[in-house]
Amino acid sequence: MTEPRRAALYVDFDNVFAGLAAIDEWAAWNFATHPARWLNWLAEAAPGGPRRLLVRRCYLNPAGWSEPDPGGDLATWLGRPRLYYSRFRPDFVRAGFSVVDCPRLARLKNAADIVMALDILDALAHPTRFEEMVILSGDSDFTPLLHRLREHDRRILVIAPDSATAALRAAADRTIPLTDFATACLPPAEAEADTAPDAGSGPGPGPAPMQEPAATAGDAVADPVEPSAQRDAILDALRRLVAASATPLHLPALGKRIHHELGGWVRRSRFGGAGTLARLIEGTEDLVLEAGPGGGWLYDPRRHAPPSFNQPDLPPDPEPEPGAPPELRAALGEGLDLPPLGAEALEFLLRHLARLLPLPGPPGAEARAALLAEAEAAGFDLSARAVDQLVQWLVRARVDWQPAAAPEDSAARLARAFYAELTRQAAAAGTRLPPATLAALRGWVGLAPARPAEEP
Repeated sequence: MTEPRRAALYVDFDNVFAGLAAIDEWAAWNFATHPARWLNWLAEAAPGGPRRLLVRRCYLNPAGWSEPDPGGDLATWLGRPRLYYSRFRPDFVRAGFSVVDCPRLARLKNAADIVMALDILDALAHPTRFEEMVILSGDSDFTPLLHRLREHDRRILVIAPDSATAALRAAADRTIPLTDFATACLPPAEAEADTAPDAGSGPGPGPAPMQEPAATAGDAVADPVEPSAQRDAILDALRRLVAASATPLHLPALGKRIHHELGGWVRRSRFGGAGTLARLIEGTEDLVLEAGPGGGWLYDPRRHAPPSFNQPDLPPDPEPEPGAPPELRAALGEGLDLPPLGAEALEFLLRHLARLLPLPGPPGAEARAALLAEAEAAGFDLSARAVDQLVQWLVRARVDWQPAAAPEDSAARLARAFYAELTRQAAAAGTRLPPATLAALRGWVGLAPARPAEEP
């Protein structure tokens, strides 16, 4: 039996997740929520194995996020437009990874590549001589690093997209295409049938991590392989479902039904190369897709009346956007953006900002990214821009970042400064806020109701 090779594994999470999402969003989801599955494949079944993954490191931007395909299965299942990477941190920790937080240092760039390179070079001097370095990233910046590893007689396995530069692939001993890795991330066919999440077991709000839905073995249709044949098979199934329905069909539910009836190849093929179900339907004469909430409705114009917003399966109206009272937004106008934060999220951010004090000045990019990661881990669905807007308002209020009072006192001081600046800006705009709006504003920023004589 071949002795397993001693190996060290380094994962550029943001790079790999984005690459997998471009191939198959469920492969990206399973890569992030079930790392043990592809770790076993990498150790036992991947080319060049077997190997012992003695070092497992994942480099992740805690404030990073991606946007699932609007109207797609993943976005519909998540029920939110953004997927923050920090929610996957516990999954990698449970799989035996050391997770290295790499917040963004510039507008579009985090420090993962340079931190990875430094750690890999340090590993060359480790008492354990790692025979193989396994790198999950398609970043061409790693090419000089791979040359250095070859000089030290280390084998190199890179998992990268087909678009990776020829120089990067040539510098490695072996390259595994990201499309092959995507297949390794997905659950095996026999494990896909009748899969259901355990209630309440997921990280943060929403359902538990879920594997992609799939048909039972008896219902699934064999993959036609050729993209044109795949598209024809999907369209035939759509026509059958529409013909059997007395009313138009809501697209998200229809997409899930197609996956169940035909099998996992529908998602892996990205709808026969069309990318999305909506794009596949475009130009089909006997099927019409009517735009609408959640992706719209599919119907046969020869049999169905055009759909309306009174369809029985129409999703409920979205909740109002969290944030300041509408009267205050109207008073300030569009020139000054208010952070879209609910009262609980605003209270959380002010309290955790207070814990950073004293500071020489406003919290920088790293501190704001860490703050966003803490909020996401606590279950808040926030954007980096919302955190930036809050800090900008506190800067506008000339907050003194030096005092190191108790966090509770500091949080109240920040809330009072925020409230005072909001009312000052409203007055500068020529608007006198009525008592009801002032009371709602105090409640939003977390201040106690004012005494009758406190505010005019």
